[in-house]
Amino acid sequence: MNMSSTADLYCDVFSSRRTYAALLSGIAALLLTACATKVPYQSAAPISPAPSAIVPAPLAATPPAANAENIAPTPLPEAANCSQNLIFPGFPESDQQRMRDFACTLQTQYHLPPQWVLPALYNARFNARALALMTPPPPSPVPLRPYPWWRYRDRFLRPDRLQRGVEFWNAHRHILQQVATKYGVSPEILLGILNIETGFGSFQGNFRVLDANLSLALGLPARRAFFLRESAATIELAHRLGRPVSSLRGSEAGAMGMSQFLASSYLKYGTVWDDPPGEGLPDLWTSVPDVLASTSRFFLAHGWRPGQPVLQEASVENPVQAEQFLHGRYALAQLTALGIRPRAGRAMPGNTPVGLLRLATERGPRYYIAYPNFYAIMGYNPSINYSATVWAYAEALRARVG
Repeated sequence: MNMSSTADLYCDVFSSRRTYAALLSGIAALLLTACATKVPYQSAAPISPAPSAIVPAPLAATPPAANAENIAPTPLPEAANCSQNLIFPGFPESDQQRMRDFACTLQTQYHLPPQWVLPALYNARFNARALALMTPPPPSPVPLRPYPWWRYRDRFLRPDRLQRGVEFWNAHRHILQQVATKYGVSPEILLGILNIETGFGSFQGNFRVLDANLSLALGLPARRAFFLRESAATIELAHRLGRPVSSLRGSEAGAMGMSQFLASSYLKYGTVWDDPPGEGLPDLWTSVPDVLASTSRFFLAHGWRPGQPVLQEASVENPVQAEQFLHGRYALAQLTALGIRPRAGRAMPGNTPVGLLRLATERGPRYYIAYPNFYAIMGYNPSINYSATVWAYAEALRARVG
């Protein structure tokens, strides 16, 4: 999922041409040297106890021909060193060995055929901007003040964004109700995601997704395995969609479409609305029904409980004691016994697993009880500010729509 721009937003997730004759020569030489050879969120958290690229070396590093992706090398038998003599013109010299390793890993570990991997990596380009945007700031000797939730929230609850939500709801009311009936995910929650991620599809990102993933795999060693997995999923997704890999565009984090799915999530949760299972992949860039259904499937897989609340503001009898419960998951009855109760809303069973949050509001800090549906939203983006803002937008939108 796309990582929205904010200081505290955590990201699961941290994205010339050669003549035709020269290209054919490169591919022919490639055939002599190439070989033939996606921290997941745990939705069922336990209740806590109460606290006490590719061409052979002779070719110059110049951009490929426009149709290079459509020229597939013939599979060759597995070789002892499948990266021997390969270079990747779109990447710095210092990254060539790592890219050769990537080429082997995509074929041997992720079992992608070389006729998919080799042209894709040969045509990929290092994207320094994606890396810069996704690189965490260096440690500061002065502790940073936490970005207050209400300031983050208000960026996405401006009147124009609420109006766009109302217009989107009215334009797609019928399909929103159908999807909600089938999956049990509230329409306003789905619209809260679309609001934050892409402004209801108005800005979906223009980074080449494979370029972003490979650049992040190179530049962020701690997350190399994650982004290499997403690179493999991106190549597979393109071929299953029947599209050139370079045509898949998204954010600097490698997320795509109106709801900003990573390639692995696209493959796992993407669904074509009202089609039986196995009937192809959805269009998450332009098809509103596909986007709503696929996002709903993601939530269900991450612990969404139809009919339950997301957050409820809490009254707290003893704030000092409540501070001990700000981490972990507890039975609702444990909190109730300590005088931590919802101020309003439908009562839930005492064994409901919940968390306790303290959010910075414009009225000062306030406590909230977080239900399983809140943590399902965190499966989409593991930032408390993000998930609480999805809920706040949903509440405001529901009040406007009626």
